[in-house]
Amino acid sequence: MLAIIQTRYDSSRLPGKALSNLGERSVLGRTIDRLSNSEELGSIVIATSILKSDQAIVEHAEELSTDVFRGSLEDVGERLLKTCLAYEAEAFVRISGDSPLIDWRIVDHAIRLFRVTKPDLVTNIFQRTFPKGQSVEIIKTNKLAEICGSYRTKEEKEHVTPYFYKHFNDYKILSFTSGSDSGNSRQCIDDEIDLMKVEQLVLAYQTEKMSWSEIETLMKAQPPKGS
Repeated sequence: MLAIIQTRYDSSRLPGKALSNLGERSVLGRTIDRLSNSEELGSIVIATSILKSDQAIVEHAEELSTDVFRGSLEDVGERLLKTCLAYEAEAFVRISGDSPLIDWRIVDHAIRLFRVTKPDLVTNIFQRTFPKGQSVEIIKTNKLAEICGSYRTKEEKEHVTPYFYKHFNDYKILSFTSGSDSGNSRQCIDDEIDLMKVEQLVLAYQTEKMSWSEIETLMKAQPPKGS
């Protein structure tokens, strides 16, 4: 299955975060590294915008030997749809580029659920029990095409899947949970504090093969320096 990492250079809270270093690898590089452990994924592609500043994402992707597709800045749904069509993907896994600790086991679990039940959307954020940074959605391409024509607000175009959740009775949605209450935890990179916390973690421990729950335990046990 195709994985699409959605990212861009500009960010209101932390510009350039995708290219920020966490030890010897960038945030984006670590996201790709962890997804590459998946047993179920086929191709991994980065979907970024046509904005001039996102040329930096393209150049870094080349260094990481990862494909890039460029599309609309504001209409992210359209960007993802065109990426799917370019790769002739029936469905895709949507991953945020600020997820350097993404657990590929969650991705594999979601893909297996999709293959068995064939829903329109598999998600672990409809009822959030995984930390932010462990968000996984699998979307059927034809259903994405359908909702792209129904978007009415800027939020729907930018965040893509809220339309599914607002109209959940109209779609077959399979939601899965972690078995714990970790929905308020953070394993993403959204601001300087997140970056500092994750950098300290990856420098102190060999996190490359750790599960999200092992990372959660370490983060709770060791608050970042200066906090």
